[in-house]
Amino acid sequence: MDARTTTWIEVSRSGTRRRAEEHALVLEALDIPSGIANAGGEFVIIVRLEDAVRARAEIDKFDRENLGWPPPSEPPQPSIWRGVNAAAVYAGLLLLVDIARRRGSLGLDWWHAGYADARLIQHGEWWRSLTALCLHADLLHLAGNLLFGVLFGVMLAQSIGIGLAWLGFVVTGGFGNWVNAWLQAPSHTSVGASTAVFGMLGIQVASDWLRRRERHYNLFRRWAPIAMGVALLAWLGGGGRPVDPNDARRTFDLDVPIQRIDVLAHVLGFGAGACLGALLGWRREPLAWSATTQTALALTALGLVAAAWLAAFR
Repeated sequence: MDARTTTWIEVSRSGTRRRAEEHALVLEALDIPSGIANAGGEFVIIVRLEDAVRARAEIDKFDRENLGWPPPSEPPQPSIWRGVNAAAVYAGLLLLVDIARRRGSLGLDWWHAGYADARLIQHGEWWRSLTALCLHADLLHLAGNLLFGVLFGVMLAQSIGIGLAWLGFVVTGGFGNWVNAWLQAPSHTSVGASTAVFGMLGIQVASDWLRRRERHYNLFRRWAPIAMGVALLAWLGGGGRPVDPNDARRTFDLDVPIQRIDVLAHVLGFGAGACLGALLGWRREPLAWSATTQTALALTALGLVAAAWLAAFR
């Protein structure tokens, strides 16, 4: 047939030349003659009229099979030093509260005002769910939560932003302690930031798992965050024994037996974090909150803890 008398018809229109060239390659593989034309800044694939129905069907099939490909590029990550600085603030606050507790700073009994007492929380002293995150039974207990809190905090800040990471720390830790108080016997008591540390781990695991789903990773790579999170929870969150204040080998004097490692609180913190991480990771687009918003969220986290201590000492 004479090309000058052949009727050509549009079968696809793309915003990028790359997409148009992909469609043209599909048609070329099927021996369907085609061409690319520029129409008002868009790229149009044209074929002969007699090939139009088949060409459209093949292009539609190609688009369906390649929906979501290539995967979205990773969003730009904030500077790791910003995450380190925020983690340093966390570490400094825990150390300051520990020093204040040991010295009775400001003439206050930080320990008895702040530890998580299930009976008192059930009777309305909600603030203990947050203040208990700042108290630790001994230096080893404190050192562990400093180490893993800084590690998980820096990691999570790279994924969802500094402010949201540390607000998640406070919210999941407080929620885990509060629910734990209602599930335990009224005599149950506990202290430590580990419930919130596992909350951050839960956020990281769930958000990573959903992001890997969107990026079409294979099953092994998709489930790796879940497996590692559960392994860390089992390794770091289990075991332990109650702290006996009458044990002469202890280096501090307490008249309240405190659960050194509260497994249920760790699980609850991890679960709360996993729920929050799932909500954050469910959206297809990565979070792109401004530095101002992230700063506001970080200040909100500090404000919640400060409000809890003010309620404890009122």
